Amino acid sequence: MKNAQFQDPSPSCPRWILLAMLLVVLLAQGASAASWYVKPSAEVPLRRGQGKEYRIVAVLQDGTPVELLETEEPWARVRLASGKEGWILKRYLSSEPPLGQQIVALREEKKNLEQECARTRQELQELTDANAQTEKELTACLIERDRIKADFQALQQDTADVVRTKKKLTDSLLLLKNLEAKLSSVQAENSTLKKNARLKWFLAGGGVLVLGWLLGLITGRSRKRRSSLL
Repeated sequence: MKNAQFQDPSPSCPRWILLAMLLVVLLAQGASAASWYVKPSAEVPLRRGQGKEYRIVAVLQDGTPVELLETEEPWARVRLASGKEGWILKRYLSSEPPLGQQIVALREEKKNLEQECARTRQELQELTDANAQTEKELTACLIERDRIKADFQALQQDTADVVRTKKKLTDSLLLLKNLEAKLSSVQAENSTLKKNARLKWFLAGGGVLVLGWLLGLITGRSRKRRSSLL
């Protein structure tokens, strides 16, 4: 009877579920296909030749590993791990390890898968925590970016204000220089006017004195003339 092939029903199905299903199939095969998976209840003799008349050279226990050398139905010549050779009925041989060993291997595999699953869950939790931390850091970075952007815009505005203030200051300094120049000119003109005014007053005073002197002189002559006539 041919060994039934186990097909994966779903690529996304967890491995431990597949292994459990495989175990069920193997147990069912062991019950219904005893001619293929022979599990003798007694010890199996290893003989020198093909027949019960040949001497038994060893007694094999269930699950004993052997090396298959040749087959001649219904017999098979095998070699033991010790190097001893002999013939055994082929029906007692199976290309698959004993069901007990398979169960042990499946249990070990299940244990390993459970440990791997636990590690995977731990790694997933760590990744989740790391992702949460990354999101917090990203949010903080975005807030910092917006703050820096606002500061930069404010700096641009301040720079524009400084440029305008500097231009106003330059214009004011230029106007002040012009006013200072005009003030110097006015002061010079005022000084000249003051000098001219003083000169005019001096000349006017001198003229008054000369005029008074002339008037006195004329008045004196007139008085003398009148005295002489008398």
